[in-house]
This record gives sequence, C-alpha cells and structure tokens, in this order.
Amino acid sequence: MAYALPMTTSTSSSRRILVVMSSAQQLALQGHETHNTGYFLNEFGVPAKRLTDAGYELVIATPRGNVPAMDQSSDHAMFFKNKEEHEEIKAFVGDLLSHASIQTTEAVAAEGTQGYAALFLPGGHAPMTDLMVDPGLGDILRQFHAAAKPTALICHAPTALLAAQADPVAFQKGMEAGEQPSAQDFTYQGYRVTVYSNAEEEATEKTFEAPMLYYPANALAQGGADVHNGEAMKPNVVRDRELLTGQNPFSDEPFVGELLDMLGGARA
Repeated sequence: MAYALPMTTSTSSSRRILVVMSSAQQLALQGHETHNTGYFLNEFGVPAKRLTDAGYELVIATPRGNVPAMDQSSDHAMFFKNKEEHEEIKAFVGDLLSHASIQTTEAVAAEGTQGYAALFLPGGHAPMTDLMVDPGLGDILRQFHAAAKPTALICHAPTALLAAQADPVAFQKGMEAGEQPSAQDFTYQGYRVTVYSNAEEEATEKTFEAPMLYYPANALAQGGADVHNGEAMKPNVVRDRELLTGQNPFSDEPFVGELLDMLGGARA
C-alpha cells in the first residue's frame, strides 16, 4: 500500500545521497538484558547498490563516526532473491564500508545538507538505540524536511524520525518505562508512515534473550505519526510528501524503486 502526496519543491540535482546509520551494536531489553544488533544487510545493501548503479554517490554518517556493525541475523539468503544476490550484496557492502570516509551526524548537520539529493536510513534494531535520540540526526531531518527533499527509512529505521522533536531523550525514556510520553514539536506529526509491525516484532523477539522494552510501531504512533502497516513479512511501502518508509526487510525492492522515482528515475 502506498500513499502519495505531491512534493512541495523540485528534487535537488545533486548526485550525493546521505546515508545515516546507527553506531549501536546492542539493543537494551527488559530485565537489563541486551541483544546484539546493527544494520540489516539487505535493507542497506540492496538500496545502496541500486542507488550506486543509478549514478548516485553515497556519503555515510553515524553518531560516533564509526564503521557500523552488521546484524549477523541478516546475513542470510532468505532476505535476498537467491544465494547469488546475497553474496553479491554482501561483497558490495563490505567494499563500500571498507573504503568509506564516515562522518559524524553532528558534523554533517553543522555543514548543512544542501549538497544532498536525499536522505536514506537502513533498518535493523540499532536505530532504536541511538538514532532516535541523536541531536545531529534531528537537525539533519529538520533540514531535509524544510527543503522537502526525499527522506527514506526502512523497517526499524522510521523510529529515528522521533529524533526530530523537542526532547527525544525524554520521549525514549518514557517509552522504555512503559509510559505514554508526548512528543513536542515533532516534525512528522500526522505523516503517514509504515514500520516493522507489532506482529512482526512479537515473532522476532521470541529469538531474543528477553522481551523488548517497546515496539517501534507503538513509539511512532505515540509520537504522533499515522502508522499504516500491512501484512507481516510482505512488502509494504508508504509515501507521504517527502517521506518514504518501508515496513520490513522484504520491502527493500519496492522501497528503493519508489526512492528512485522520487529522485526523478534511475540515471545511467
């Protein structure tokens, strides 16, 4: 299911895309337990390769300026068309990260985002840890929003939108405590979004060391976003104004296809 409203300004002609990824490697769970996390291989690699093949340069930033870790559970052929694509994307990502000059989100925000055509955030549970409270990302999101430039997030990454509010730290602490916090001055108030659903999360956390502190769909709804999730583990993409969100790992292809459409189509 896709919802589309017209963009308010023309897309930038820049060939650079900012990719913001989490610095986190562990997700806090109930009972002071933790679960190893990181970026999800196909959610990063499939869109990254399609964008690169279309002629875009990817610029990577993390809160700490470190090389992001991969969620080892994502290193599996089930998330790809076949074994060959799995191997191809894994090699592509390894080469990309080994040669990348990774910046901090704070530095990117300070420099300004005028030179980027779009913002892309891949998923994995990691964004729920640091990105949704990162002040640098909050500033970046507000800059892209003000310029009406494509802002694309997949799976768990849409929770990072909650960085664009007055006090994201207090909001996150409230969610972790089982409260119903309010988001003040949330940039994406009322935006239609999709994110990893409660049904998907309930199935996933059965493999964790303990239950999660909160679910991403609940956090976004509590913050004021209009969550539209589809069937579990089926592709679902939602587009609202400059914002593009994908529900789960299996949304990677339609997600990047829609992003390329927002950018004006694939480039030779």
